[in-house]
Amino acid sequence: MNKKLVEFTCLSFAFVSMLCFSITHSQTFTKITTGEFVNDGGASRSVNFIDYDGDGDLDLYVTNGKHFGQRNFLYQNNSGLFTRVFGISPVNDSLPFDGSSWGDFDNDGNPDLCIVAWYDSVKSLYKNNGGGAFTSLTGSVICTDRGFSETCSWGDYDKDGLIDIIVTNSDGVNWRNRLYKNTGSGNFSRIDTGAIFSDINNASRGVNWIDIDGDGDEDLFVCNESNQNEIMYKNEGSGYFVKVVNIPPVTAGGNSWSSSWGDYDNDGDPDLYVANWNNQRNSLFRNEGNFNFTGITNDSIVNSLGYHACTGWGDYDNDGDLDMFVTQAYRTPNSPMLNKLFKNQLMETGNATFERITTGDPVNDPGYSYGFAWGDWDADGDLDIFTARTYGENQNNSAFLNNGNNNKWIEIKLTGTPTNRSAIGTKVRVRAIINGSPVWLLRIVEGQSGYCGQNLDLHFGLGNAAIIDSIKVEWLSGAEEYYTGVRVNQIIRIVEGTGIIGIHPNGTEIPEGFRLYQNYPNPFNPVTKVRFDIPSSNGKGATGTKIEIFNSAGQLSDVIFNGELAPGSYEVEWNAPGFPSGVYFCVLSSGGFTETRKMILLK
Repeated sequence: MNKKLVEFTCLSFAFVSMLCFSITHSQTFTKITTGEFVNDGGASRSVNFIDYDGDGDLDLYVTNGKHFGQRNFLYQNNSGLFTRVFGISPVNDSLPFDGSSWGDFDNDGNPDLCIVAWYDSVKSLYKNNGGGAFTSLTGSVICTDRGFSETCSWGDYDKDGLIDIIVTNSDGVNWRNRLYKNTGSGNFSRIDTGAIFSDINNASRGVNWIDIDGDGDEDLFVCNESNQNEIMYKNEGSGYFVKVVNIPPVTAGGNSWSSSWGDYDNDGDPDLYVANWNNQRNSLFRNEGNFNFTGITNDSIVNSLGYHACTGWGDYDNDGDLDMFVTQAYRTPNSPMLNKLFKNQLMETGNATFERITTGDPVNDPGYSYGFAWGDWDADGDLDIFTARTYGENQNNSAFLNNGNNNKWIEIKLTGTPTNRSAIGTKVRVRAIINGSPVWLLRIVEGQSGYCGQNLDLHFGLGNAAIIDSIKVEWLSGAEEYYTGVRVNQIIRIVEGTGIIGIHPNGTEIPEGFRLYQNYPNPFNPVTKVRFDIPSSNGKGATGTKIEIFNSAGQLSDVIFNGELAPGSYEVEWNAPGFPSGVYFCVLSSGGFTETRKMILLK
């Protein structure tokens, strides 16, 4: 199904999810205290924000796995309210699950799932069939290899448009990390040669596919614990890797669990943050280009001892620079631990230094947090936090809603063609005038953003920018696309070779009633526009709205919008290059109102 998505103003969501949960207030974030997703617990591990059902919002997936008998959690997002999903294979299977990564390995428009497991167990691979159905591919070579696996990450290392996967292992006999090449049609082959295969007996945890040197292909970085050095592989192209040695990120040693890459100094290349466990300090390496790094030693972000587990860059205050959140877990003896938030001072002082935030719920909620992910689950333009709790299997997971501010933002979802459909490995650069100066911001679509954390959506805080001067998309295929004069405070999807697709507000007046206008042009080939009105909803703000397309047989052909809209007039495009000529019906459903218009696609 050809899902179109969503271009909203911040007002359009009217903070709908605040109506859905009971909350306790904090200065920056609000801890969510009711709802299924914060009242389920166990030995939770990985956190993935992913639109698994293609309706345009972020659903939530959490793995569990200390012992057999537990089940993973999948929560469907319905206007900011999460409902737990039962009865499908990704939540039915029982293994000691650990890390997980979502990516569309067959390029059919539905994100698929790989989960790894510990205790010399097999892994699991699930094909997403759409409509909430999955097929477990138990015969895949990915699933039949056993191991003490920590996590996994999708990445298209050979740039053939098919995402491959790396799996890390931390124990066993002559164990090694495993690379699997996607050969198409849902099949994979294990790579048993080369630099990655030759490295054995590394206690590997976190892993990142990342273009370290800016040459357009994905290199590989692996975190090792047990006082081993990290591993870095340079991608020379055509699937050939060379191990990088004698540079700071791979000579520091430590008990490293997680690594996250992000351009914290806004100089155009990704920098590296590494989290260490066992009461050690973390590490920050500034990327100077061409595999040269400078270790940062005098900053709060690296001077704090702890039992650090998962890391993630995110601009939580929307000021235009990347902040860092770090979880802590597994300290002995059993005692409460606090997660850490480091605020980047770059846009305030001009220096990329960090302030440790010690107030607010996310950093004063004791417990053992394993994986986490940033995700704007209520689609109001700021990043919320979800943490997986895991110690003694008696803690519920935690969620923290961002209270927001007046800073501007944009969120970008990508669809690749011929780049892999999930656009993993694609870079997006956004240029805006913030605090009177031009700034370029960089974000990258990753199969794993930190140990046991993932979100394929790209979020940019824009401070006081009035408009986005430029957006540059560097697709992994090598294609580059530019867009100028883009509005702030909206969520957009960019499709490779097609452009920006979304819903656009039309004017500022509030309509008196619901109305679906005739599409124009009509007949059309292959793009048409649909206008509609959403009236005031008894002062209650946003209204659930759906725009569906049916064929002449009454079968659902497409959903071009499904979400919350504030009162207003809107316009949406339907791009139908893959649909046959014929009569179609556009149906608006909103607030108990339904109206239909006939459309003619004539090729």
